[in-house]
Amino acid sequence: MFRKQITRSELSLDQACIFISEDRHPVSVTGRLNLTLAQVVSVKSIKVRLRGIFAIPIEGIMGSENRKQITFEREQPLASSKTLNAFQMPAGDHAFLFDIPLPSKVFDTATGPNHQYHTYRVEAIIERRLKSDFVVSQPVRIYQVSDLETSYLTPHCPLTLEGHSDENIQYCLSITDRNVPFGCTFPVECWFAPLLKYAKLNTVTIKVIEKQTARLDATAAESAQHNMRFITAAQSQTVFSKTIDFSRDESVDDDSEIEWRFTTPVSLPQCLDACSQSMSTKPLKIIHELSITAEFRNEAGDVAAVITEVMPFKIYMTPNAIGDNASIHGQDIQLMQGSQSPPPAYSDHFSDLIVSAATQLNICEQPMMAEINSARSSSEQSASIHTMEPAPRYEQVV
Repeated sequence: MFRKQITRSELSLDQACIFISEDRHPVSVTGRLNLTLAQVVSVKSIKVRLRGIFAIPIEGIMGSENRKQITFEREQPLASSKTLNAFQMPAGDHAFLFDIPLPSKVFDTATGPNHQYHTYRVEAIIERRLKSDFVVSQPVRIYQVSDLETSYLTPHCPLTLEGHSDENIQYCLSITDRNVPFGCTFPVECWFAPLLKYAKLNTVTIKVIEKQTARLDATAAESAQHNMRFITAAQSQTVFSKTIDFSRDESVDDDSEIEWRFTTPVSLPQCLDACSQSMSTKPLKIIHELSITAEFRNEAGDVAAVITEVMPFKIYMTPNAIGDNASIHGQDIQLMQGSQSPPPAYSDHFSDLIVSAATQLNICEQPMMAEINSARSSSEQSASIHTMEPAPRYEQVV
């Protein structure tokens, strides 16, 4: 009956994806609740609530279910009576603005292929006395800005693997950086050189594998019944896969020295439900690996050797790749690295204004005075600078 009295209910968020950092703090979840009532209704209170929920799928007697735990909760009242009794809301359109401040550190949103381990949701709740609540909700994503985004001092971390297989095949595999932004494209460089001419490269398969491990404390009943302290869930997903076929490559003569060197792009999924960010916390650990498998065949076409190497790397969330509306802007990691502008080297810094001014005025190598105005406050200040001889060298003093 109450739902029929509400002809329109809309909860809108100003930002569907929020990044928190020390530079951008304080940060809030803001939005608007719109209601249209067909007639006068009795309401106890109206409030908005932000809640973070950690969930693990477990197998129960009645099938699969989710074990949930609240990790964050904060409320803001929107409408209520001073006596906390029910009040009458008139018919018509009503709008409520809300602003829920966030702490400087929160548990990141963690969603991906076949899992929703940690999520945030904004709920607008209309409470009624002795009747069920009316709830409208919207998901929101909250992330901490990675240290890789805020520090220019963090160098690129290339990763290279070299090896020599039992079949006398030398190889070298490398990526430009083991820290990769979410949804971007990064290059993988491969080099193979069989020492014996009978082995020829047939295919190279490159995969990005995501491994997830989640756990929650077991309840007292579960501990007594199953003799366990934690409820755990683990799974592995392939979020990217491509195979390069070299079987038809006729560019190499049979009598020449054979080697293969190539660079191929790896494009991470540009969907927040198709891939997760790397993270390592007590309740949740998500790691990513780059798996490279090279298959060699002999002259008869039989498999002569298979080389598989795994390179661990990290996927991190960045506001450069994820917009406020949770849209993904995939970029090439080489272009992103080239566009960064770190602070100039010490030798490239501009000379100090005071010293440079004094030096320019001392044209005749005689002591002179320069007046320099600075705007450090609303009133102008003047300083008298006298050029002086430099201090003697240490060996002259001794």
